[in-house]
Amino acid sequence: MGYNYVSITKKGSNKRSNEDSIGILELEDGILCIVCDGLGGGLAAGKASEICVKTIQTYFLESNKKNHLSRIRESIISANAELFGMSISSKKLKGMATTTDVFFFNNSTIIWGHIGDSRIYHLKNGKLYQLTKDHSLVQQMLDKGYISMKAASKHPNKNVIMSALGESLDVEIDSSKLILDTKADHRFMICSDGVNAVLGKKELEIILKENDLDKCINLLDKKIKSAGAPDDYSIIIIERIQ
Repeated sequence: MGYNYVSITKKGSNKRSNEDSIGILELEDGILCIVCDGLGGGLAAGKASEICVKTIQTYFLESNKKNHLSRIRESIISANAELFGMSISSKKLKGMATTTDVFFFNNSTIIWGHIGDSRIYHLKNGKLYQLTKDHSLVQQMLDKGYISMKAASKHPNKNVIMSALGESLDVEIDSSKLILDTKADHRFMICSDGVNAVLGKKELEIILKENDLDKCINLLDKKIKSAGAPDDYSIIIIERIQ
């Protein structure tokens, strides 16, 4: 048993530079994947996502804890402290912040940490599930029943994030662990909101069913570009192989 993976990160059509960053770290006991989407625009946004990825990878590698859930949470806390410290000490980097999804996979288990509106999806036996919940104003409105799913997709404040790394020293992290059914087919996608902003869940499910991973990610890339690629977009797809 093992895994295959593919990844891309690309600049949005109207962006000067790509403010997303991704990281993939192959370990002895699995693979660690990180997707970060820098917030606020300008130098600070791109720097925030880049520093976040590097800090999480470094902390994870240097930690001797066997509990991967703790390692993920502590690596995110470390990245948050790094970003917040830089933000308050540099005028150029003031307000730097980023979303992050940190995902660890081995043959029998997935573990993740999440903050912001990047997402983790799980395709199990051909059915797509969203594992993370957006930390966004629109998601809060949905949860309270103020708006419908249809209205949410077109809401003028759909890009307003309620929680991100670097904004303060206190950070609330969503984290979880899932034991995999080893008899089922599993594929996972970690992505920034530049993907789900233009592709709905049903369309993502159809594309992620594509057998060949390279064809799958190329089709996602093509679909996003054909929709105008209004934002930077990053994708990591991992599949469990037997």
